[in-house]
Amino acid sequence: MPLEAELTWSSEHGSHRERLLLADPAFLADGRWARAAEQARAAGRAELDASPWITPAGLAPVELAAGQFRLGVTPLPGRFYPRLAFTNLAQGPRDMHPVRLLDYHDGHALVDPNHPLATGAARLVMQHSDLEPAPGRRMAELFDGPGLQRLPADPAATFFQLDGFLREDDSADRQFYAEPRFTQHLDAACRAQISRLYSRFLQPGQRVLDLMASWDSHLPDAPADLHVAALGMNQAELAANPRLHEVVVRDLNVRDDLPWDDAQFDVMLCTAAIEYLVRPRAVLAEVRRVLRPGGVCLITFSDRWFPPKAIHLWSQLHPFERLSFTLALLGDAGFADLHSETLRGMTRPDDDKYADQRNYADPLFAAWGKVPASG
Repeated sequence: MPLEAELTWSSEHGSHRERLLLADPAFLADGRWARAAEQARAAGRAELDASPWITPAGLAPVELAAGQFRLGVTPLPGRFYPRLAFTNLAQGPRDMHPVRLLDYHDGHALVDPNHPLATGAARLVMQHSDLEPAPGRRMAELFDGPGLQRLPADPAATFFQLDGFLREDDSADRQFYAEPRFTQHLDAACRAQISRLYSRFLQPGQRVLDLMASWDSHLPDAPADLHVAALGMNQAELAANPRLHEVVVRDLNVRDDLPWDDAQFDVMLCTAAIEYLVRPRAVLAEVRRVLRPGGVCLITFSDRWFPPKAIHLWSQLHPFERLSFTLALLGDAGFADLHSETLRGMTRPDDDKYADQRNYADPLFAAWGKVPASG
């Protein structure tokens, strides 16, 4: 019987939900997991204390000489780095456990050595799932990454450095996207869960904006009466999308305003594309403008992208830290009720072209926020 482990927690800025699909052998590493899994199979769900696996916790910040940072990149306060980046913190040459750099100046570094989830309570539940888990995933992976989306003390200073928005290939995007690409960039399992997620926000008759759109908007079949407007880079791709009612061809990296009046849409969707914007703050401010009060800005991505056209910062961040960056963008644009979700451990479809490279499906990362009811 397929099971998923779900971790829910709250930060100062929003709520968060992490899901990991697991096959039976994953629970055998710890008797507490095995007992909870047995209870979940019998009763449908089981809850257990998450704190034994959220360690270390309660440790004081550690002050180190700045020269002990050894990654060869410019350290930024607020960022997470693997413990191996700090000589006196690493517990082995491959210690990738993340720690947050709190301060870095005058020859000193101040580091929080605790687990990223150590500052708040997390709820751990095992429950039935209708999804097939990939073999070989470990229960411990559930705690590897969550917490890194917790925003730093100064998100702008941590994430909004100008050089972070440069790209390896800074040539005109119209050249890169001149030829249509009728291909899927994420596997079918991940795409199905994106559609499933979107269905939670869509109501009959709503006006939806698909931003940075292509030939597939990843919309669920129902409701079928959505009015969908799309802005993308390639006319042929947009013309092939059967769900669209309005089409705008525009390069948001050249012109970041949106050609719609205020408060025109109920939901904005951006799928596997936020990493290509060189001025995402301006674009999301425009998204907030064209959304109605209570409207939702929903951003999804995975761990695959076109590196030459993605901003430098994207490749430097841990996948869960990309959620932090996305949440920071949403907060900066004035969205409220911030939330993030992740889904990992699905089995990869056998007919997927990358099935021989990894047996697990592309993970799903999502973040969203709402326009305050007052507008």
